[in-house]
Order: sequence, then C-alpha cells, then structure tokens
Amino acid sequence: MKIDTLVKGILSKKKKLTRSCKVCVESIDFWEKRSNILFDEMDEAEEDFAFSTDEYIEDKCTDHLKEVDFLMNRMKFENDQLDLLEKQIEQLETELCLAFTQYAKKQKK
Repeated sequence: MKIDTLVKGILSKKKKLTRSCKVCVESIDFWEKRSNILFDEMDEAEEDFAFSTDEYIEDKCTDHLKEVDFLMNRMKFENDQLDLLEKQIEQLETELCLAFTQYAKKQKK
C-alpha cells in the first residue's frame, strides 16, 4: 500500500475519533452544568429544612440523591468513553509512526 493512502486512512480515522471526543466533552459539560443546577437546588432545599416535616425532608433528599446518582453514572460513562477514544487515537498515532519508520527505511535502500 502506498504511504499516502495509508496516512490518509489513518488521519481520516483519527479525525472521526477526534470528533467523537468533542461530542463526549460537550456531553460531560452538559451533565456538569445540570449537576451544578441540582446542587444549587439542594442548597436551597436545605435552607427550607428547618421549617419542614421529616417526611418532606426525606422525600426531597431521596429525590435529589437519585438524580445525583444518575448524573454521576452518566458522567462516568462519558469519561469512560472519552478514555476509550483517546486510547484508540494513541493506537492510530503509533500506527502512523510505524508506517513512517518503515517508509523511511525503504527510502534509505
């Protein structure tokens, strides 16, 4: 296979992976913003607890904890995906370096 075809293929794959990384980062930003809103709501609710019944407090805390758990799981998923994509990019970069190394060796002959 010609070096330019090989390089174009690797760079095309890397470009797709980079776009996927961008989507993951944007998703993480979205979930972080949503979690900040939730934490603000939790702070506001805590201020009202002094004048609330135990049942109201328990219900409110349970609801918030469920949403916190959901958000943390979602961000963990996105972070795991991002790690996987970054490993794939590293593999492509290694493949690219090896291709150039082999091409350079052939050129010396």
